Amino acid sequence: MRTRAKWSRWGWGRGEGYSLEIGGAFRCSVVLKPASGNEPASYSASINAMECGRCGDRESAMRMVEQRLEADMARILRDWTVYQALKALNGDQVPRIALHPRKR
Repeated sequence: MRTRAKWSRWGWGRGEGYSLEIGGAFRCSVVLKPASGNEPASYSASINAMECGRCGDRESAMRMVEQRLEADMARILRDWTVYQALKALNGDQVPRIALHPRKR
């Protein structure tokens, strides 16, 4: 079982990678991409399979993921607070905009 809310290592050597999972909503990874041709080895950083970028060292890649993760979480927490407040103001119902079926 993977540990959550902290970085865990998987693989070794050329297949080295690190994972961080937050609440099942965020799956972060930092993976070593070996040197090929004229390209030096680098670490690929991603959140939910969307690449954030590449860094020359593991620590920089992890910091990149953590910074993006924290910014995303701040937006989610702000939206969650608004959602809860609107629901409470509307008799425990989630407000809906007027949804009309498309005319064909």
